[in-house]
Amino acid sequence: MSPILRIEMLLFSLLFFIYIIRSINKNIFLLKNAIRWLFISAGLVIFALFPKLPEWFAKLLGFETTSNFLIIAAIFVLLFIEIKNSALLSKQQNQLKLLIQELSILKDKKEKK
Repeated sequence: MSPILRIEMLLFSLLFFIYIIRSINKNIFLLKNAIRWLFISAGLVIFALFPKLPEWFAKLLGFETTSNFLIIAAIFVLLFIEIKNSALLSKQQNQLKLLIQELSILKDKKEKK
């Protein structure tokens, strides 16, 4: 890998890491929800610093090219994140439905008084 590409990868991954940290500080992300993004950005930094590492993982897992490994890894990471987000959304929808029902009961009791 060329030195220029390594520098670009490192710069991008560090900017992404800084963006996540600043988003946590500005309360855009809750720390609980941003931990996965911190791990992803740390992984990007590690891959940028040690470009042979993804090649080693690709060969270890039987991929022909490193790019195929990286694409599959990205798909699995994004799939995992989507599943977690869907579970969280379902939980919040159930909580919202319960709150609406409780509020309706309280309003009905108040009107009957």
